[in-house]
Amino acid sequence: MNELKKYLEYARTQGADEAEIFCASGREESVVVRRQELEKAGSAGDRGLAVRVICRQRAGFAYTSALAEEDIRRAVDMAVANAAYAAKDKWLGLPDAASARKALPHLRNYSPAAARMSLKQLADWARRAENAAYKYDRRICATEASTAFAAASETEIVNTRGIAARGRKTLCGVSLEIAAKTGDRMEAAYDFCYAAAPSRISPEKIGRTAATRAVRMLSAAPVKTGRYDLLLTRSVARDFLSVLSELFSAENVLRRKSLFRRKMGRQVASAKVTLIDDPLLPARSGSFLYDGEGAPARRRVLIKNGRLKDYFYDVSAARKCGVPYAGNAARASIFAEPSIGPSNLYFAPGRLSRADLAKSADRGLLIENIMGLHTADPVSGDFSFGASGRLITGGRLAAPVKDMAIAGNLLELLLNIKSCGRDLEFSGHYGAPSILIGNMLVAGQ
Repeated sequence: MNELKKYLEYARTQGADEAEIFCASGREESVVVRRQELEKAGSAGDRGLAVRVICRQRAGFAYTSALAEEDIRRAVDMAVANAAYAAKDKWLGLPDAASARKALPHLRNYSPAAARMSLKQLADWARRAENAAYKYDRRICATEASTAFAAASETEIVNTRGIAARGRKTLCGVSLEIAAKTGDRMEAAYDFCYAAAPSRISPEKIGRTAATRAVRMLSAAPVKTGRYDLLLTRSVARDFLSVLSELFSAENVLRRKSLFRRKMGRQVASAKVTLIDDPLLPARSGSFLYDGEGAPARRRVLIKNGRLKDYFYDVSAARKCGVPYAGNAARASIFAEPSIGPSNLYFAPGRLSRADLAKSADRGLLIENIMGLHTADPVSGDFSFGASGRLITGGRLAAPVKDMAIAGNLLELLLNIKSCGRDLEFSGHYGAPSILIGNMLVAGQ
C-alpha cells in the first residue's frame, strides 16, 4: 500500500483534488463437460489497477494492466485528463478514514481450498453432477452443459483521504442444464449453486434436482386461467431479489428509475416481509469489510415488517441524500468505476416449512421456473413472465404445469406475500426461503 500511496501524491501534483487507486488481482478456472467428456477448459489470471480522480468537481477514470512505474503514472495522467471532459458534480467525493471500521470481524469468505482447485477437480465436479442426473432416470437424454468454476481475488484500495483497505474472497460453483425425453416430447431443466467454499457445493444434489425437474415436466400440462396463491421455490425467490435489488439503488431513486421513489417509510410490502442486506455475514460470497470505494461495510434493513426503511448508497449518492454513511459501492474489476449494488441480500425467514406453506395455499401453484423476469419495468413495477411448476391440491404438491403467464406489479406482489418459510438458502449474492404469495393472476389454458 505504501507503494501505491506515492501515486496518490503524484496525482495531486497533476491537479487532482482527491485521488483513489484500486488494485486487483485474480484467478479463475472453469470447465464444461458434456456426456462425461471434457469439452472446454479455461484458466485465466489478471492483475492491474484503476485510478479515479476528482478535479474541480469533475471525475476522471483510467486503468492499466501494466504495472511498471511509468505505466501507472500514465494512467494517473489519463484520469486527470479525462476529468476535464466530465460534467461538474458538487456531490462527488471519496470516503475518509474517519469512517473506517475499528474492529474487523473475520468473514471467512476466503477459502484456501477454493483458491487451490484445479481443472481436474472442477471436471470431477461437473462429471459428478451430470452422472447423478443420468442415474436418476433413463429418460435423461441430453446435456446442454455441465459447468464448474472456481475463482479467487484480492484487492487493495487507497485514497488521499486516508483510506487504506484490503480484501480477498473466493467463489466456486456448479451449474447443470439437462434434458429429458419420452416419445417425441422433450423438456429441459437446470440447477446451480455458488458458494465461497467447496464444502457448500454438492454436485450430486444439483444433478438430481435438475433431472427431477426435467423428468417431471414431461407430463406437464397447461394450467387453467385464474387467480392462484403462488408458492415460490427458494431459487425463484432469489431470482426476484436480483430484480428488486436495483430498485433500492439511491442513484436509481434520484434518477426517477425506481418505483420506490418517494416511498421511504411507507408500506411497500406485506407486514410479513423483512428484507436485509448484510455484508458482514460469515462464509458468504457477497461479504466484505470495505466496499468498492473503501467505505466500511454496513448491515442495512431495507424493508422492515413491510415498510421501506433504507436504500443502497455509494459516497456520492449518500451526500446527495444527506445520509451520513455509504458502503454499497460494488466493484467487479479494474475496468469499470464502482456502481451501487447489494452484498448478501435476503428475505428474513419465517417459521413455517415449505410443506406448511403449501397447506395454507387456497388454490395454489408451486413456481419452480420463471422466464423473462428481468423485463419488469423498474419505474412502474409492471411485469409479465412465463413460468412452470406444479399444482397444489388439498395442500399437497400435485401435477406438473407449464405454459403459464403471470402478470402483475412488483408492489402488488410484495404486498400480497402471505408468509416466508424457514428454509432460507443462499446462492451468490442472494438468499431466500420459500415464499407464499396470495391471489396472483395466472393466464393459461
